[in-house]
Amino acid sequence: MTNNLARLILVIVSALTLVACGSNSSDVPSLNTDDTQRVESATDAVDAVVEEEPLDDEAKMMAFVQCMRDEGIEFKDPEVDSEGNVQRPELVEGFTITREELEAPYEACSHHLEGLTFGRGREDVSEQVDTFVALATCLRNKGYDVDDPTAETLDQWGADFRVEFDWDDPKAMAAYEECSSAD
Repeated sequence: MTNNLARLILVIVSALTLVACGSNSSDVPSLNTDDTQRVESATDAVDAVVEEEPLDDEAKMMAFVQCMRDEGIEFKDPEVDSEGNVQRPELVEGFTITREELEAPYEACSHHLEGLTFGRGREDVSEQVDTFVALATCLRNKGYDVDDPTAETLDQWGADFRVEFDWDDPKAMAAYEECSSAD
């Protein structure tokens, strides 16, 4: 199990434990709590953690499979091959569904699949990440607020950088030019 998946599971269990142990009364513990409120609080806590840290492919696929299960589609747990590539999920043996029946659940859950390769070879982006981390570091040293990309966030980082960087500011452009040419 990967570190990110283990961390996500730990956060979910911790959030559910904290929510389950909560009480609406400050002086008397009570078993009469609103289950809907508990679930919403736990979901909010998990969503906050998920938004903070990008998920690896296995965790994304597990989130997709769980979402599909919640929609009534019976999938097996995702498999990862010996090279670390996540494979397409398979239906549980004996479970049948038509393409039309699968359409609505897939639409509700497909956002979990963004960026997955499904067992195809992964491109090594370590050199690109190193280059953009050096760029971000240089720009930060010049006073610009630029986060570091990771292999998982590289595409989104690039898109955000193109939109958020002030390309109309001559000083920002000069800093970018200087940092881009620095080796």
